[in-house]
Amino acid sequence: MSKTVQIEKEMSRISALLLEQSHLRMLGNDSWVFPLQQAEIQVKTVVRSQMDVLMKMILKILDRLEVKEPNEISELLAVETIFVDHMLSLMKQSNMVEKTGNIYRLTPSGAMHLTKGTFAHDPMDEELEIAYSSYHNESLKRDHDFNIVDEDDKVADFRFIEEVEMMDVTKLDESHIRQMILDSDYEFIVENGQKVIEEISSVELKETLRTVYLEFHLHDRTEDTIFIRVWNTWTGKFDPRFEDELNQKDATRIRKLYFS
Repeated sequence: MSKTVQIEKEMSRISALLLEQSHLRMLGNDSWVFPLQQAEIQVKTVVRSQMDVLMKMILKILDRLEVKEPNEISELLAVETIFVDHMLSLMKQSNMVEKTGNIYRLTPSGAMHLTKGTFAHDPMDEELEIAYSSYHNESLKRDHDFNIVDEDDKVADFRFIEEVEMMDVTKLDESHIRQMILDSDYEFIVENGQKVIEEISSVELKETLRTVYLEFHLHDRTEDTIFIRVWNTWTGKFDPRFEDELNQKDATRIRKLYFS
């Protein structure tokens, strides 16, 4: 399907949706593009889960008693030493327990986890993508059912694009990147608990997409007013940010265009 046919098909669909309101009349439409930055983000994540009962009991013992050998704990808890050995090894790897001299002790991290009742698994390196719009200054969730990208530069740019401060996604501060990840479709709830981003390692711009927006000029016959609606084909929703700007800056010109 050609780009022109795609745009015309989606124009017809959204027009029909708008004209379900009988007091509205369609005067005309337009299409234009605004860049969307596809960023690849490298992060370190940790899964935090509810602490195992055995782990919690071992930590409590180490917090109160001087323990030299795992069998001392196994005798107190009436469990096999092999299970205590495994749990101590796991907690040492996670820096929750250390052996000073010949005594097992809680580390500050172990004391904190005991207080919270959670366990942090080994960190993982992950890669994820976000689509950043400089106009909205946020990431935009993609509608996977339908979106239009102008790959051959045949659709005009947004007419007020020169007035927009074009931010580079790789220059955004870490708190902004973290918020965009939170707002994205990234899954933080996993089978073993909740995933936490420990570190953002890098942000790389992979490509800039010319995403297509559809603009509709409407006449409210009841109020005798002209207004503009904008459909964002990337998100599959009307875009209030673009609508507000166009209605403030261009509604008068649009009225003169159709009623001169």
